[in-house]
Amino acid sequence: MTTAYEIYGRGFGWNWRLRVGGRVVATGATHHDRSGAAREEIDRVRAAVARLRGDVDGFAGEPVREPSVVVEQDPTPGGGFPVERDDWVWRLETADDVLAHSGDRFPTGTAAGAAVREFLGEAIGGWPAYVVGEKYDWQESRPSLAVGRRGLTGPVRELARGYRHRRSLDRFETRIAVVGSRGKSSTVRRLDDVLGRRGYGRLSKLTGDRPMVLLDGEVYPIDRRGPRTLLYENARIVGRFAADLDPAEFPEVAVFENQGITPYTTRLVNRTFLRADVVVVTNVRRDHIDTLGTDRSDIARAIGRGVSPDAHVVNAEQHPDLREFLRAEVERRGATFEQVTVPDRHEGMLGAETVNAIDPVLAAMDEDPVPDAELDAYLGSIQPEWVHLRGGRVYDAADVNDVESTERVRRVLTDEGETVLPFVFLRADRRGRTASFAEYVEWLVDLGHADEVHVAGGHAGAFRRNVDAPVTVHEADDAGDVLDALLAVGPPVVLMGNTVDEFMRGMAGAVAERREAHRAAGTAEQSATPDRAEDAEDRSKEAEEREPTGS
Repeated sequence: MTTAYEIYGRGFGWNWRLRVGGRVVATGATHHDRSGAAREEIDRVRAAVARLRGDVDGFAGEPVREPSVVVEQDPTPGGGFPVERDDWVWRLETADDVLAHSGDRFPTGTAAGAAVREFLGEAIGGWPAYVVGEKYDWQESRPSLAVGRRGLTGPVRELARGYRHRRSLDRFETRIAVVGSRGKSSTVRRLDDVLGRRGYGRLSKLTGDRPMVLLDGEVYPIDRRGPRTLLYENARIVGRFAADLDPAEFPEVAVFENQGITPYTTRLVNRTFLRADVVVVTNVRRDHIDTLGTDRSDIARAIGRGVSPDAHVVNAEQHPDLREFLRAEVERRGATFEQVTVPDRHEGMLGAETVNAIDPVLAAMDEDPVPDAELDAYLGSIQPEWVHLRGGRVYDAADVNDVESTERVRRVLTDEGETVLPFVFLRADRRGRTASFAEYVEWLVDLGHADEVHVAGGHAGAFRRNVDAPVTVHEADDAGDVLDALLAVGPPVVLMGNTVDEFMRGMAGAVAERREAHRAAGTAEQSATPDRAEDAEDRSKEAEEREPTGS
């Protein structure tokens, strides 16, 4: 269940909404002219919740006065719903202003109180995530970062900036590169989040489907205009801000996601484009095996060989053999190596290794560690849960991209002996990933974890012919139709393979649409059935007695 504060610009300005497992549970009370201002408001919300909960010692954020939660009936007649329905809402306020509103209206005050408890339990762990791309329509005149121009002269122009780029890098006090197979973007977000709340100016870059740069919480989408993603964009980004910023405002820290997918490009980002002081290795998974190596040990060696002699490596990969491969390569190059330790309370939790990598990075900067309760909240916010739809359950694991991470997700989601229905979306330009998932789904069927496999995308026919298991091919046309066909099969559906494609964006939208319809139908049924509503109210009262709301 992913919990995140989505910062988005639309209509009246920038605002935020807190999503928990895809549902909007809270929204910001104020629209802002800048994305950075909406980001700062989130810090105030989390600081207020920390005070109400009283269990997050030392949570860093802007001080708030007298936070409280108010539950009341919406004074607006009908609240947008039929007048005969009672519309209960909640809001988070301080002695100075209102910070947040409930993301929905509720049929009873008790139901609204239960929603308050959910908000208070989730608000600390969510991290800021910027929504850019097709929804970035607030102040469109604001320039994005244009990189990767077409033509052969583009790389030459970028290389000519090398000297100025090196001088700009020297202005950062600390340069951090995040490399690995999975969890790079989320690790960059967490580091940006923690360092920002400790007063550091930071320039952070995230790659992937929606590339962007964050400058002290202000978002700048990256407009890649060329046919390919070029590493020279890193120099252009640093140079752009070095030229525009006053020296007194230049950020102390750079946090960049390493986008290299070959040994050479990985090394180039770490050593040349960023000259990283600290390199965080999130994990080693079987991804990009056609460029980084045929197995995980080859990938580990490729990552280890890409660090500078004067770098400090924080390794979150927990496999003992891979850890030693990395250590040997790093120390052979004269760099220092530190292994992330996962505490007992986090054993078996997804993402435990990357969340616990934050403290070693802070230690390398002579900073105090993150409080345990805050780390627990971060980790709790990313544990997977099924999305319940009318007709079945589904979980979108396509964004993890590799078979090891996908299998970890499946194990967390399923009970012993429970089967799943794998839906693998393929990309023609990811042949190595396709081969990995072909082996993986065969393994699932062989061990009785799945009875059949469904597939769509590039080379789906070849996939079917080469997989020794029952395979159904779908046309990658209407994602909603494909989702309905999958749910009709019976077992819970796990989406896997690739996520960066318009079809998979459509699939995510179809899941969200059906989830909201299912939830609305359930709410209407509960409201129309007094006995069930009373039972739910009794359960909420029992929970309230066990756990105070803080309101």
